[in-house]
Amino acid sequence: METVTSDDEDSSDYILKLWKYKKEISINIVEKGVKIGYIEGILLNVNNILNELKSEEALKILEFTDKEDEEEVKNFYIQVLSKNDFGAKAFYITELFIEKEYRGKGVGSKIFEILPQFLRKIDLDITCIYLMPGPLERVNGKVKYIMNPKDEQMVALKNKLIRFYESVGFKRINQTDFFIEKIS
Repeated sequence: METVTSDDEDSSDYILKLWKYKKEISINIVEKGVKIGYIEGILLNVNNILNELKSEEALKILEFTDKEDEEEVKNFYIQVLSKNDFGAKAFYITELFIEKEYRGKGVGSKIFEILPQFLRKIDLDITCIYLMPGPLERVNGKVKYIMNPKDEQMVALKNKLIRFYESVGFKRINQTDFFIEKIS
């Protein structure tokens, strides 16, 4: 982790401010020593965001270098976090990708079996996992979101993904595209 300081701030105060609201996390999915996928996400301190920040300040905290992630997380804040009380800290999955040859073999189910305990090692107060299902595929060596709402095959793929997430315990949040799994 890089320490960023400015002339007028003590570096430890700055670091505390930096991680007070969100922390980006990358998790490799490995089977038999081979990376077969990954999870990208954000650990959010929901209480701090809602209690300490006005709407426009929260949206600034939720800015990212990846503009698609930024738009998704800002929509999540507006549609879900600002309207519901689901807990103090949450993990929001921005991307979950498994290489094609490993899909349909129970890897996804295994991930969601162990992910809550893994996250609790990072922070004991995590109470929820959120996500917005979206198909990801490797295209020309890069993983990309491939949803086209006008393509029936893509819509079917997204619906299959939604059924999978529901099968491992996620529930749709009201009429939004976002899903939640509460961690006990």
